[in-house]
Amino acid sequence: MERGFKIYYCDFIHDSSISSSKPEFLAADRLVPLAEHLLAAEDNYLGVLDSAETILQFYLTGKDMVVELLYPEGKGMLQSKMSLEEGMKLLGSLPDNFSEELLPGATFIG
Repeated sequence: MERGFKIYYCDFIHDSSISSSKPEFLAADRLVPLAEHLLAAEDNYLGVLDSAETILQFYLTGKDMVVELLYPEGKGMLQSKMSLEEGMKLLGSLPDNFSEELLPGATFIG
């Protein structure tokens, strides 16, 4: 079976979205091209779920990419700012299971 992740997103520019309550499967090698398209605008976001339903959410703020690791059951999140290039590199090499190790130096927000 092709490697991939469940995703959700919102594209305010093109008025298209996939709800976070009904994420859809996307092949892993399509994540970066989708993010390049979506994250060209600051209000858009992309969420990626691992097999345990831990979420990584990506969006832009200014020239930086913000990546948030959202814990299941609303137990807070880790937030990290990185360059767009670093964020795309992370998206292109996501492991099957997301953990704090993906966001070194991230801030916990409870």
